[in-house]
Amino acid sequence: MNTIRNGSFIELFVTTFIVAAAFQVAMSVLGILLAVLSPGLFHMNGQAATSPVGAIGVLIFLLVFSLLVNATISVAGAGIVLGLRRFLPAKA
Repeated sequence: MNTIRNGSFIELFVTTFIVAAAFQVAMSVLGILLAVLSPGLFHMNGQAATSPVGAIGVLIFLLVFSLLVNATISVAGAGIVLGLRRFLPAKA
């Protein structure tokens, strides 16, 4: 709570980005297992992947895209927290 109450924009951004990125990377590791076991589940440009390498390529694309979306959401969230910080409850 101290970071939310007193943190700078960068501290808020880094905190939210790292938490979300850790989840995304963990899901990508599970995705690699799925890509090896069943590459046909991964599609790019309407075509199913025919090999684990193609499926991992799709997975890397999805990870990069989701990290960019994560950064956008983290920037917006940090800005909102800075703007609404004065409405947080006072320290007990």
